Amino acid sequence: MGGNAVLYRHLHDAASMDILVVSDGPAPGFPHKVLRHRIYSRILKRLTKSPLRRWALDCQEFCNPVDADAVDMICRDYAPDLIMTVAHGELWKLAAKAASARKLPLVSLFHDWWPDFVDAHVWLKPRLDEQFRALHRSSTTSLCICPGMLASLGKHPNAQILYPMPYRQPICNNDEVDFDPDRRELKIIYLGNLADYGHMLQQALDVTKNHPRIRLEVQGYNPRWPSAFKQEMQIRGLWRDFVPRDEQLDQWLSSADALLVAMSFDPSMRRQMETSFPSKLVDYSQICKPVVIWGPEYCSAVRWARPMRSALCVTSSHPNDLVSALENLDRCERQRLGARAREAAMTDFNADRIQSQFLAALRTAAARRPV
Repeated sequence: MGGNAVLYRHLHDAASMDILVVSDGPAPGFPHKVLRHRIYSRILKRLTKSPLRRWALDCQEFCNPVDADAVDMICRDYAPDLIMTVAHGELWKLAAKAASARKLPLVSLFHDWWPDFVDAHVWLKPRLDEQFRALHRSSTTSLCICPGMLASLGKHPNAQILYPMPYRQPICNNDEVDFDPDRRELKIIYLGNLADYGHMLQQALDVTKNHPRIRLEVQGYNPRWPSAFKQEMQIRGLWRDFVPRDEQLDQWLSSADALLVAMSFDPSMRRQMETSFPSKLVDYSQICKPVVIWGPEYCSAVRWARPMRSALCVTSSHPNDLVSALENLDRCERQRLGARAREAAMTDFNADRIQSQFLAALRTAAARRPV
């Protein structure tokens, strides 16, 4: 889940605050004021869809050809106590400039390493990395999605680790996690991104589709799989297209014996795996079922799970090793991992605790207004 979606969850529940969101797009159902403002260069927008796309992106990232005066006017009229931004896209640069010009506290949320998502020329990436770290250093408060993000950004006197906000409260209150003793198959469910992890899930489905004791079910939008494989998985009921969250989706997730988190083994995505944190891990924990993390040792999810053995970690990229680990996942270990998921939902990934930390960070930053 992107940083904007995480921020939406935070602000949606911040009824006690007077918030103005400045965006270049709509925010349906949002309970606060939203000002949709055209601050981008329209010419540049068109160029990003032309053969000059990469050069246009270079210009967009480093020349920042947007209407800064428009944002300054918004700050003057609204008179905010602080400015908050998500370090993703281009608007964070405007937010930093506005905070500096108006001498306002700046709170920055770092959910992904944005420079790795930019399709600019490679020789310009180091400069964008430095701009990204400069935002961290100049922020009054820096809210980092995981320890790996903070380590990559560098030290900061007012940096905090703020895990993703779950979409719901825990749905289990019992001390033990129940399993169907008559079920012969171990049902594993994956819900989420099939763009980055589609190949991994395809391999896993291929080696488990005829397994007598393991059933892997996957839901996600339009994976880049061969048409024949996609059709086969649909017929077998092992893959379903993405649908919005509803009661049926929650029931499907609750029917799992374990929930799968995938993180890429691709060396080119190492920094992304170190500095991002899978929101599905947070959401899975609210269901209080065992979590299986399939990813490299250095990824943020495995690093979170290791100290308390909070998940079954499979750090080999080979799908047969995933199958072997699942075959050895006995009832006793599933009970223990289910209890760990419940504990995580009550501590690290507790919605009330995360929201309280977020609101406290805003109030503390507002009290540190630069002189």
